[in-house]
Amino acid sequence: MWKNNEFVLNFKESDIREYERVVLNSGDCRHLFPMLFIGNATGQTAYYNCSGYVPLSTFRVEKTSDALFILEKTLLILAIVQEHLITPSRVMLTMDTVFFNRENGNIKIAYVPVTDETASVRRNVLSFIFQLRSEITDEHAAYLEEAARLITYSNYQLRDLINRIGSFKQDLYAASS
Repeated sequence: MWKNNEFVLNFKESDIREYERVVLNSGDCRHLFPMLFIGNATGQTAYYNCSGYVPLSTFRVEKTSDALFILEKTLLILAIVQEHLITPSRVMLTMDTVFFNRENGNIKIAYVPVTDETASVRRNVLSFIFQLRSEITDEHAAYLEEAARLITYSNYQLRDLINRIGSFKQDLYAASS
């Protein structure tokens, strides 16, 4: 994974589908890092071009507003990767696979496949929200808890969740003013 300012993944050849390799190698999906695949004796190694980005795990996300921004951008990326034939439930979301660029505020994801056949977008996003929530120090963490509740108990599509997170950001901004 992330080590010495580079992101490298060793995996079995069957973990990443052939059409995923084509998309990921081409760099056509600008919200996922381009990957270079090299075969080895045990499977394959993927090298990611993460230039200018660092994983969220290198930061302390202490403000709810920052966490909502990251969550909204991450959900947007999941909606966009569908257009590139990448299944959102196969995209691992962790503080180590979601990256941030300090200069321009962009978010990108290092595609690491979730190989569990029972994986779901709902579980991935919930886990990511709990990781974001763990470092919040302000009094507005209820917005993240409400987002988790919506994901757990409602049947929202990604676009609907993105809109709800946007509403939370507006409410938080209004409450802070």
